[in-house]
Amino acid sequence: MTKSISLNKIGAGYLWRFWFIAIAAWALQLFVSYALVEWHCARPQAFSEQTLQWLVGTLTIVCLATAVVNLIYALGYYRLLKQQESDHARETFMVAGACFMSGFLAVAILVQGWPSLLLAACSSAGG
Repeated sequence: MTKSISLNKIGAGYLWRFWFIAIAAWALQLFVSYALVEWHCARPQAFSEQTLQWLVGTLTIVCLATAVVNLIYALGYYRLLKQQESDHARETFMVAGACFMSGFLAVAILVQGWPSLLLAACSSAGG
């Protein structure tokens, strides 16, 4: 898998991609799931509780998969940088940070989505 990654793409834009994909996946899951739950609690006749759980669960799985795939690519790029004999300290630092960020946000996405599968959406906070 690391053979498909090329060091010719080294640059700030390419390396920031690893950070922003994980952050975008987390933000999408957080904001859309909260908006769906809020909308459902205001209009419970629009769709059922099971439909809401299915929508939020699907969103969580898609965003989690995006963060994990991003983590896998960042790790591959990190390994490729470590194999090079020339000095890529800045790039290595950015990719290592992206690996930590992707892993952390993958766990955050999972933790945010888990309660929607177990609890009723409008039961908390007087909804």
